[in-house]
Amino acid sequence: MTTPIFKPSEPSDTGETETGQLEITGLIDRDLVEKIMNQALIDAGYAKDEDGLVVADEKQLKAATVQSMLDNHVVGTVKEMPSRGVTKFELYSGLLPTAPGVTNLPASAEEDEAKSKLMTKVWGYTNTGTTGHVQANVGESGYIVVEAQVRRTKVHQETGRKEITTDMARFLTTDRDLIMTHLTGPAGAKFVAQARKLENLLGMVTERRPELAVPVARQLNVVVKQAVAAIPHADAKQAAALTAGSHHGDADNA
Repeated sequence: MTTPIFKPSEPSDTGETETGQLEITGLIDRDLVEKIMNQALIDAGYAKDEDGLVVADEKQLKAATVQSMLDNHVVGTVKEMPSRGVTKFELYSGLLPTAPGVTNLPASAEEDEAKSKLMTKVWGYTNTGTTGHVQANVGESGYIVVEAQVRRTKVHQETGRKEITTDMARFLTTDRDLIMTHLTGPAGAKFVAQARKLENLLGMVTERRPELAVPVARQLNVVVKQAVAAIPHADAKQAAALTAGSHHGDADNA
């Protein structure tokens, strides 16, 4: 999949640099940013009539995001990830094709800010956590929102050269390996990383205050039990062994 890199324009009094990036030299007009965002939704058809006025309707944008994921971004195998996964910009440009930054560089600091906020908004709908909007609305289908790094080719419009990059993409899947490799596995790794941080913290405390070694160990045993109890999907036998070890530790330190 190819993603364009826009050709830089000449520097202007808007604060645009030679690289085509906007420099915000003053305060951004937040009201204008909001108007640009709302107009982008209206132009894309996410609108409703409210007392005779056409206003942006974010609920329609949310619904369109769910439908787009179901229609276009379901991955069955790892080979399909590059073609079926969707990156942040691809999702944004697909849902809001006339929004700032889709076909041209933002023309002002306000447009640049509107683009950033809209991209973050639609990307947030596909959050892989349990509270993500798409995640919460595809449960009946059995799909799970997963994210993984994919390769993308970008073509620079000025030089015509292709650049290979790696971007985060999200997709729906029911594939066991994809779910375990790119969702539950990384989540477990984060849990372990936090546990190691806790151990380092407790190690620092007991090294500086040796008299706290026993009460800290008891406190940690309680924490371990609570952690295991909070994850009922963990292996029952291993969990039982772990809590048994914590129990013995309490007795030994009594």
